Amino acid sequence: MSLTFQAPGEAVAQTATERFAEAEKHEDRQVRWAAQAAIALDSGDMYLVGLVLFKAIQEYGMEAFADLSGQAPGRLQRLWMPGVLVSVNEASQLFGLLGVHVALDRFYAARLAASQPAESVH
Repeated sequence: MSLTFQAPGEAVAQTATERFAEAEKHEDRQVRWAAQAAIALDSGDMYLVGLVLFKAIQEYGMEAFADLSGQAPGRLQRLWMPGVLVSVNEASQLFGLLGVHVALDRFYAARLAASQPAESVH
């Protein structure tokens, strides 16, 4: 914990790590998965989206999810690897099979913000 002085009423933005820690506290796994998916989408990082999806599929059951999705178990086991999950739309479909509905605009907004040069921000 930081010992930096903070004036009363000043808002502190949570880090992604803190947000993931809060999301992990949810006992209902669909609520937890939805919170974790939102954090990953907010990052704009396809690798993180794949990692969160992989973790949720592991908790659901790899073989059961392979049967549900029609995907090969070997491919599902590699979703966390960079380059395996290349489409946020595919991620949305797979999250949907887990009962998690995600807003893809979060991902696109994060990617757009990351692509803007710092000097263009006023």
